[in-house]
Amino acid sequence: MKSLILVALIASVGGNIIPQTWFPMGVPEGNGVTDLVYWSGGGAVFGDKLWATTGSVDWPTGQRGGVFYSAVSGTYQGIWYRLGGSAGYYVGRTLAVGQDGNLYASLWRDPATFPADALCRFVPQAALFGILYQAQAGDNIFSIAVKNNPHTIFGGTRNGVIRSTDNGATFGYSNTGIPDSAWVYDIAIDSSGILAIATSKGLFISEDNGDNWLTTTGIASEDTVVTINFVSDTTSDKLEINSLSEYDLYAGTKNGKIYGARRISYGVAFLLYAFVPDQEISDIKWLLGFALNSVFCSSRSTGSNKTFIPQINNIGGVYESTDDGTTWNQINNGLPANPPVSALTIKSYNDTYYELYAGLFNDSTGGAGVYKLGVTVDVEKEDNQTPTEFKLEQNYPNPFNPSTTIQFSIPEQAYVNIEIFNALGEKVTTLVSEELNTGNYKYDWDAGNLPSGIYLYRLQTPHSSISKKMTLIK
Repeated sequence: MKSLILVALIASVGGNIIPQTWFPMGVPEGNGVTDLVYWSGGGAVFGDKLWATTGSVDWPTGQRGGVFYSAVSGTYQGIWYRLGGSAGYYVGRTLAVGQDGNLYASLWRDPATFPADALCRFVPQAALFGILYQAQAGDNIFSIAVKNNPHTIFGGTRNGVIRSTDNGATFGYSNTGIPDSAWVYDIAIDSSGILAIATSKGLFISEDNGDNWLTTTGIASEDTVVTINFVSDTTSDKLEINSLSEYDLYAGTKNGKIYGARRISYGVAFLLYAFVPDQEISDIKWLLGFALNSVFCSSRSTGSNKTFIPQINNIGGVYESTDDGTTWNQINNGLPANPPVSALTIKSYNDTYYELYAGLFNDSTGGAGVYKLGVTVDVEKEDNQTPTEFKLEQNYPNPFNPSTTIQFSIPEQAYVNIEIFNALGEKVTTLVSEELNTGNYKYDWDAGNLPSGIYLYRLQTPHSSISKKMTLIK
């Protein structure tokens, strides 16, 4: 198994493995990002978008939070639109993409009228947004997960788990086996339907759709579990999970430790990595995920209305580890000074390139900045595998400055022509124009003499024509 690369985004915390620069993606309204997901679904209008929940500033007279979305590339990337149905809301707390293809959110309406969070659902095909469950005063909805078989909606609250088995018409508590007053920070569902919850009083598993919860061992009782993820997690677009991971279930704790468990022994968790700086970590909520043989962790909001994000050695942002957590390096290039990173999500393009998206929480007007980082991973690939189709990959990094890489595959010997055009349709260069044998190819393009903008690159053979867009930012 290849060595895992760990990246930890700390509220106030840069790297050889990720040499690119963070690119600003605009600022949704609100005091800070409380959750962030990339959602490939959502149909033609809402699909392939970055989604964020944000908090409010001095409600009800200041900026309101809510649910916002933005394109991840092209002309409209970084322009944030409020989801119309969230116009009456002030605090957005968390987001989840359900197995049913809908988007779920925890939102607080006007605090002068409503006592606490509401669990809401957005049905993109019908553009419907509405409330499913209204929490009582003093409660919060920290986490949401939705499964299809049987269709069940779960919410994590200050008082355990709420559950609906009738498509949100009614909710009831499902707390058998969970200690009283356990705050449920995260919920995950694996491909077989097993549930896991991260709570202030331990990690719990259910194999019967939440009817009963079984406790696990191996995590110190005084260490709050704040995030979990199955290798085969089917409930979250926050981060993808690498199927080659050694463990089946991963958990992150408030004290900056990561545990793993195997399916045959979910009752026992094993300490894998511990992020231990020079001073104590407190009140960190980790967002845990895996992609391309890498491990990622992010500090998140603690769930209070005014998010508490601590500083580690007074330097925030992003940390990276390439030695299983023994040492950590900053990868803050392009982020503001001492950035309070509060959320992380990812979009994968191929097996060597993906993009990380980070949200900030400055607890001030316009404090919800979002940034994008193109990540290239040097993984061991079987480049001699014979391709079975003509294929043009998305360039990486994207956006880029000033060079980028274009990959393509051809399943048979053919004359290949790759040309690049500007936004006016004018050809700016020919990257490839020759007879090539069957195989996988990779070419670098330097656009140092061209202005910023949207460019189109096109692969043409006697049998196919494929085009994609890319963005040059200087």
